[in-house]
Amino acid sequence: MNSEILIAITGGIAAYKTCDLVRNLVKLGFPVRVIMTHNATQFIHKNTFEALTNKPVFVNEYDSIMAHIEMKNLAKIFVIAPATANIIGKMANGIADDLVSSTYLACTVPVLVAPAMNPGMYANKAVQRNIQQLKEDGVIILEPVEGIVVCGDEGKGKMVDVEVIQKKIIELYETV
Repeated sequence: MNSEILIAITGGIAAYKTCDLVRNLVKLGFPVRVIMTHNATQFIHKNTFEALTNKPVFVNEYDSIMAHIEMKNLAKIFVIAPATANIIGKMANGIADDLVSSTYLACTVPVLVAPAMNPGMYANKAVQRNIQQLKEDGVIILEPVEGIVVCGDEGKGKMVDVEVIQKKIIELYETV
């Protein structure tokens, strides 16, 4: 138990980048498990991650009896990439209304979050307040980078490069 890298994917276009992250970690021999929000499945199908990990991917809290507890018991570290404003707000305020937020609240392992959203959303005072709360709670935040996002807006909001996330995951995995 507690030996897997648990990666949660939430509903943003950056979800496609998480395929590379998962594939790279599996190729390196790390045990990876994936969970997703329903909104994430609107961007990429869970079958993709099932093929990459050769493990079932849970989306619904009821995909397994007490799925959030099962997932937290497997996790050595918990990674949320991409993390939307929605999941960040739920985490910061203790809201558990889906598999990812319920798993987060149940976890006692290091948590790594890679936000990705529109720059205006990321700069919003409420989002910044929620990120600050997560930092105070001990969550490791990999700040997004500057760039042009899908809608054409420019600014800080793009998910940090997969290589940066991967490096931090490996560092955490080897020290926990």
